Order: sequence, then C-alpha cells, then structure tokens
Amino acid sequence: MFNVLQKRDERTLKRLDVKVVDFGNATYDHEHHTSVVSTRHYRAPEVILELGWNQACDVWSLGCILIEFYLGLTLFQTHDSKEHLAMMERVLGPIPAHLLQKTRKRRYVHHDKLDWDEHSSAGRYVRKHCKPLKQYMSSKTPEHELLFDLLQKMMEYDSSKRITLEQAIGHPFFNSIRKERK
Repeated sequence: MFNVLQKRDERTLKRLDVKVVDFGNATYDHEHHTSVVSTRHYRAPEVILELGWNQACDVWSLGCILIEFYLGLTLFQTHDSKEHLAMMERVLGPIPAHLLQKTRKRRYVHHDKLDWDEHSSAGRYVRKHCKPLKQYMSSKTPEHELLFDLLQKMMEYDSSKRITLEQAIGHPFFNSIRKERK
C-alpha cells in the first residue's frame, strides 16, 4: 500500500518546455513600484519584509520554480507572510539580522530575529513540511550538487549578494545543456 501511495504522489515532468505567462504585475524601472509583487509562494524575502525590490526578486522566484520542478511540489506552501519567512529560515538558515533590522514589518521581528514560535501549531507545521535545502537532494551526483549550488545562490537572502540572472545562466549547472546545443 505504501508503494502505491508513494507512486501516485510522485510527479515527473514529461516535457521541459517552459512558457512564461502572466505579466500582470510587470513593471518597468521608470514606473511606480508597488511594495508587494510576485505570487506568494515565489516571493523573495525583501518583498515580504518590504525592503524594496528589483530584478533580483525574479531570480529568487526562478530558484523557487526550479526547486518545484525538481521536487514536484511547491517549496514554500503557505498563505501567511510570517510563516513564509519561517519556512525560508528552516530551508535556508536564519535571515540575516541586518535585513530584519531594516524592515518596517516590526511585528515579524524580536531582538533582530524572526519572531517565530517553533513550538506552536504553525511552528510544528513548518518543521514537518520544511527541511534544510540540501536535504531535498535525491542524489549526490555532480549534476544534483551543481543544481543545489545554483539554487543556494538564487535563494540568497541578501538581494545585493544574490546571483544575477546573467550569472545564473552562466552557472556550471547549465554546461551540459550548452554542450548539447553545439
């Protein structure tokens, strides 16, 4: 019975074609920027903390999409911003204090740390459904290691330190794709 359930819940991509859709919140640099952008599950920490955002938040979102392709499920499955930040901490480690010090969302912070009770029912939910990023690896092959290195760089908390889209495309993870196209 367990194998049947495991098999039924398993999701495998049949086609790797990607269609980019829904530009409803797309903004040019010179236009007004709202404080909240992105679909919640792919929202970068700087957006949740209302620290301002730029194209780096799109790199974060793409990292979330890549891990979703890999896992077959959404990494940050929540509808609450504080819980979302707690999930990020469970997966990526603590949010840097300098980011928490800058946020106007003071209700999320206590003593320069995320104000989160991991023993609450919500805390138990996060502990049950999230684990450190590297623990999601299904294999230790070089390809998987490269993917998780790329993901770690795409989901860097500090947007000024996050890999750019150009750097991400040049990451060694994509070398095999580049070789195939030659």
